[in-house]
Amino acid sequence: MKPRAILASLLLAIPVCGAEPAKEGPDARKDPKSEIAALSARQYDNAAERERAIVSAALADLEAVKRSPSPMTGWTAQLLLKAGRKEEGLAIVRAYIGDRIREAKARIANAEKQKQAGTYKPFPLANGMEWGEPHVNGFGLWSMINVYMRYHDQMDDQLKADFQWLFTRNTSWAGSTGNLSFLIPLNLYLTEKTWDPALLPKDGRYGARGADALKMFEKRIAYTAGRGSPEFASRPYMLYNVGTLLSFDNPYTDKELARRALMAYEMSMAHAAGTWLNGNWATPAGRSYPAWFSQAPSGGAELLWAYFGGRTPKLGGNTTAVFAVAEPWRPHPLIVKAATDRSRAYVHRSRFDGDRHFQTSFINKTYAVFSTAITHPPTGRKTGIWGQTYPYGVMFDQPDPTRASICWMTVPTCDDQPLTNHTPGISSRFAEFLQHRGSLLLVANDLTHPEFRPKVRTDIKGHKPFSTDAWYVLAYIPHGYQAMINDSRETGRVFLDYGSVLIAISASQPFDWDPAARVFAGRGGFHKEDSEFRVFGRNAAVAMETALPSDFAGATPAERLVNFKSAITAKSKITIETVPAGSSQVAKGTYVDRSGVRLEKTFHGDSVIDGKPVDYASWPLVDNPWIHQDWEGNMRISDGETERLYDITNWTITERKLDKQKSGR
Repeated sequence: MKPRAILASLLLAIPVCGAEPAKEGPDARKDPKSEIAALSARQYDNAAERERAIVSAALADLEAVKRSPSPMTGWTAQLLLKAGRKEEGLAIVRAYIGDRIREAKARIANAEKQKQAGTYKPFPLANGMEWGEPHVNGFGLWSMINVYMRYHDQMDDQLKADFQWLFTRNTSWAGSTGNLSFLIPLNLYLTEKTWDPALLPKDGRYGARGADALKMFEKRIAYTAGRGSPEFASRPYMLYNVGTLLSFDNPYTDKELARRALMAYEMSMAHAAGTWLNGNWATPAGRSYPAWFSQAPSGGAELLWAYFGGRTPKLGGNTTAVFAVAEPWRPHPLIVKAATDRSRAYVHRSRFDGDRHFQTSFINKTYAVFSTAITHPPTGRKTGIWGQTYPYGVMFDQPDPTRASICWMTVPTCDDQPLTNHTPGISSRFAEFLQHRGSLLLVANDLTHPEFRPKVRTDIKGHKPFSTDAWYVLAYIPHGYQAMINDSRETGRVFLDYGSVLIAISASQPFDWDPAARVFAGRGGFHKEDSEFRVFGRNAAVAMETALPSDFAGATPAERLVNFKSAITAKSKITIETVPAGSSQVAKGTYVDRSGVRLEKTFHGDSVIDGKPVDYASWPLVDNPWIHQDWEGNMRISDGETERLYDITNWTITERKLDKQKSGR
């Protein structure tokens, strides 16, 4: 049975909102919140069970969905409309459009009031025009234009008129971020195709239109297929960069363009598959805010959970999991295998968010170490990591959703209590990384530079900002460890056992970690038992080294951790020094791990492992045991028996059986 048919039968089997549920057991009469909580607390063995849970949770309380401003309500409505539950689906759409119209009219009225009072300050545009009112949320417009394109034949005249008013009166057709620069022109293009273009302003201030929009779409789709999606792995924004590719399946855009967009979407899901670990998405993120994660996925990772499984997220009508089941695409079995086969450790390499960013994820059954390395062009033009991201470190199995499943380290972009979108981020003017399998080295350079002294900013929330005269390496230690050894003051080392991973943190100088001290840095979500530490100095090196707990004997976690510590201290060593760099000096960090592998990282300079420079010039777009794609090359997915080839020149997908002897499997 195809996904559309499965969903239709599933939705038809769920009682209409407000109807008396069938008495199937003690949970049959649960209130919506209890039902959603129960669905979110369970674990699901296969995709069919996950889809059933996603749909059940989304429809458990349609009244709450109708009150929500989330764009995902559009896909909850599509679930209902697809199943023939017309009135319920249209009720959600009417509520959403009605709320946006009220907001739009209020903005228009407020602008008129300010004009009469002489206080109106228009937003100027480069062409001398003004950006007027109303501004309507572009994310929500995307969800609604999707509903309209596919189900306007089921709408009455009044609802159609409301759609036309909102879309043709809107003025917020511009966006500079990676997601909005694609999503908003798509919204505008579909608006002009759906309604008379004469109803929209003609001054050209609204970005790509018509033939120019199509050229931009073609370029962006080709870029995603050959270089990876912008803002890849972003919890809040990946959906709007990649999910929009499925919106080309509509009555107005060319079928060939829609086919290419679908292929680029599938390649993006394959790109993500290699770093999926039972709910943890263990890869660096382009433009993503949180510094705290539980293994229950959030944001864009909910989409991957719907496809690949793992720890269940908090379900409901506003999750990206709803998008995954409402749209007809489903992952190929080879992609699912790449996302779920964790029987052996492997390295996943990738490239996205710029041609000088190189990601590594080491996936080892129950944990993963991940980071990005950067290189600098010979012209001397600086390149770096955008601070609006989350730090690098270790993600691990942590079934308790109240406990973080990530331990990280960084030199923060910000470290204060206004909790900005850049907190704590990574300040690449100070910090660079080098990773070899399960060992990660951070090198911090010139932290005391007077020109970059931390600023004490206005604290809008009434907290006292954390401030020093210099920067530092910051590390976050979530609670939940089963054993811990704190040698930070004596040797600059900390050892942690989380049951699914052993972590050794080694610094080039002693530091002070107080496990009882609360977390200061970062955005909300930290547990009161979580802690952090800072390593101060002009230059510093800090390393994380990891292992599976099963690799070390011990009757208790404490005994196991002692043995792990012995292995680390017997061979590992971390140092920091300064070396010449033109007319100045820069920091060079060195870490020797317990196996004797030597990692050397010079700030703004070489990355060397066991005497061999890392070859970033030939770094692939994606590479792991199942998937390989060179930068701007074709993608190959194989399990040793079947090969699936994505040809991005001819835009074809072919599949063939392999000779096992020749494949080496």
